[in-house]
Formats: sequence, structure tokens, C-alpha cells
Amino acid sequence: MPADKQKTLLLVANWDSDVGYAWWLMESFWAKLAERYSATNRIVLAYPTISKIPTCILQAPIQPLQQSFGLSCSPRQLLSELQFLYKNNVRCIYLSDRPTWSLRYALYRLGGVKLIIAHDHTPGLRSAPKGIKRFTKQLLQRVPWITADGLIGASDFVRERMITVDCAPPSRCHAAPNGLPQPVHSGSSKRTLREQFAIPPERPVIVMVARANPFKNIEFALQCVAELKREACEVHFLLCGDGPYLQTLKDMAKQLQISELTTFAGRRSDVPSLLQQCTLAIHPSKGEVGYSLSILEYMQASLPAIVPDNPSVCGATVNGATGLTYPEGNVQAACLAIRQILEHPETAKNMGDAACKLMNEKYLLEHTHNALIESFEAIDKDRQLDNVR
Repeated sequence: MPADKQKTLLLVANWDSDVGYAWWLMESFWAKLAERYSATNRIVLAYPTISKIPTCILQAPIQPLQQSFGLSCSPRQLLSELQFLYKNNVRCIYLSDRPTWSLRYALYRLGGVKLIIAHDHTPGLRSAPKGIKRFTKQLLQRVPWITADGLIGASDFVRERMITVDCAPPSRCHAAPNGLPQPVHSGSSKRTLREQFAIPPERPVIVMVARANPFKNIEFALQCVAELKREACEVHFLLCGDGPYLQTLKDMAKQLQISELTTFAGRRSDVPSLLQQCTLAIHPSKGEVGYSLSILEYMQASLPAIVPDNPSVCGATVNGATGLTYPEGNVQAACLAIRQILEHPETAKNMGDAACKLMNEKYLLEHTHNALIESFEAIDKDRQLDNVR
């Protein structure tokens, strides 16, 4: 190991430097870690490819370098990673969405790494193992060198999933629940939401903010709009988000004969302003990390949200207090919940106010960052990151 070099905290990106979308949250984590540990560590961020470096990374004490830490196990890839770790004197490596144990981690330790931390942001429910499978997982989690020193979940739900599904010891599992920054109040748009999208003033607006892909289950929202129309309750569905599934959703709206009741607004930079002009939100996703950032956005805008009772989705929603839950996949039950909010505007307002209050108390990005640093400090029992040498 090179003795004349400052030790390095390595941050690993899984995508190109300009991929966008929810990577702004990871970028904020990297910047926060750099702020905390740059006095005693060189902070390196490894991107598999580099196009445009995000502003917050350029402004942080972080050195971006191009190096893939992919999932390929080819000898060339593994040798490249090992050489990078050795050359840069990496003592701690912070990974995103990687396994709780891996033979690869033994290789990293051979390269001089003393501390491996994996942060899990992956969505969805998983089945807890039983019998021999559970015993094997428990055994693997206790094998030195191949297990991560610390695991961080993107919510309490993810932390619990690591314990029950991956069989990781609770002492190694932590949570830094995802959060949103304080809203920046900008000037109001010259045109209201209804003017922009030609929505009649008497029609309630149900909004969803999501990437257009099958996992978000946006077609369920369209089915609800069609069912409400059959019940002589016309609402307008507004989707903010683009993605590969967008044309399929437009075709489905046409087949359901609700095209005039739907607006596919694409990716928007004015989402907070639009949300404030909506009536309620719906988020029928098949899986999240306990909740989604979109649900937090609805709460921040004081919108009651209709969500399935899937534990990976409804974790931030208090049924009857900040929104309503329905049995997952049940269109009639979801429509009943929507009508309940539409028919009781005072109750809906109280729910929205309670959601905003809960958001500010529990889900601000400041709280997330504090929990992240606390997790690092709890994992780093030997103070590898704080010692100068």
C-alpha cells in the first residue's frame, strides 16, 4: 500500500455523471459526506462514464474520476477495480444498491479497503427466506471479509428488509430515511395549471408525479379515472413525468375513452407549483422504499394522497390522517377513497395540512443527512475516517 498518499474515501456512482432523475439525492449524500470527512480524507467519486459533472459535485471537495465498479466479474474488470483501489489508497468505499455480502468485497479488502458501506435504495417487497435458505444466508452474513461493514437503508422499511430478507445482523443495519429539501418559493407562473392544460374549473385534478414505467402502475390510475367516469364523477388526471411507457399510457387512455380527462405533461421543472393547484394525489406504485419522494412532494404541497396498502409504498401515509389507503389492486376501493376526499373538502384540507406538518417534522433532507452521518459514525467504530493516518 502506498504510504506517502493521503487515505481516500471512495464514493461509487452506478450511472453516468449526467443521468439526472433521482440521482440528485445521492449527489447530496456525496456532498454531505465530503463536507464531513474531507479534513482527514481525500474524497474521490468514481463514475463509470463522465459527461457533465453536476454543479453540487463541482462545488464540493470531491475529485470526480472515471472508473467503473460494475457487476461484471471478468478478470479484466476485477483487476481494474483492484488497481484503482490500490493506486488511490482507498480506505473506505461507499456503495449504492449493492449486495449485503459479496466475494467482491474480499477483493476490495485485498486492495487496502478497511471499511465497506452499502446504501440500499432499491424498491419493493421481498419474501423472507425459510429453512435451509435462511440458515445459509445467516451463515454468509457472518463470514469475515465478504460482508459489508455497515448497511444503510433508504427508509426504516428497507432497514427491516435487510434484516428479515438478507438476514443481516441488526447491529450492522442503519437507516437514513429519504427526505426532501425545504421548498424554494419562486414567483407564480403567468398561467395557472388549468389554463396551461385546458382543464375546466369545475373538474377536480388528481395528480401523480412519476417516471412512466410499468413498475409505477400508472395504468391503475387511468382505470380509476375510467371507473369514476362511469359513476358520473368526472375528474382530471395529470401525470408529471416522462419515460419509455408514456406512449403506452396515452394509448390506454384512448382505449378507456378518457383522453379528454387526462394530461400527460411530461417531465416538468415546475412540479411544486403544479401540485399546489391540484385537488389530491394518487400513487399506485407496485413498490417503493417504504414511500417515494413523490409522496413526500405531495405532502409538502399539503395534498392528501391515495396510496395502496403495500408496506413498501404507504410508509409515510397515515391512513385517515394524512391520506387514505386502499387494498392494493382494488379499483373500486381506490375510487371510493377518491370520492371520500372529493365529497368532504374540509376533511381533505385537514389531511393535507397534517401531511405537510408530518413532512416537516420527519422527512426533511436535513434529517436525512444527519441520519446518514450518524450511520457512518456508528459503522466506523475504529475511526478509520477520522484518523489522519
